[in-house]
Amino acid sequence: MENLLVPCDGSASALQAVRYAAALAAASQRQIQLLHVIEPMTPAALCAAFAARRLDERFPPQAAHALEPAVRVLDQAGVEHTLHCRFGEPAPEIAAHARDAGSVGIVMGTRGRGALASLVIGSVAIQVLELVDVPVTLVKEGGAKP
Repeated sequence: MENLLVPCDGSASALQAVRYAAALAAASQRQIQLLHVIEPMTPAALCAAFAARRLDERFPPQAAHALEPAVRVLDQAGVEHTLHCRFGEPAPEIAAHARDAGSVGIVMGTRGRGALASLVIGSVAIQVLELVDVPVTLVKEGGAKP
């Protein structure tokens, strides 16, 4: 089944992207892959996370906390979804997951800091756009539904 990747950091803008993606997925019979990226951890924490047998043990509390509202939205919408957690810098990990999972598109929330702030500070969304070959839909917090 084709899938859409939705990076989820627990922010309001990410949740808006989940709602948008849920509507797209429901209309096109696609699955959603929710991804939370945790910036670098210690090697011991990584080993413990990957050695766990249960999902709630495998995901660090911060990932479970970030994904929980998104899971509720997708459950209520009746959209099939899977949960994923990666460790590293967000943009390269999002791009790598999209490639590894064969995602047909990415739906991301954007905080809307403005053009100047994004140029100076950088934007994960802009970095992802540069790293992937699939369509990326950016959803502003409070944006319209598809």
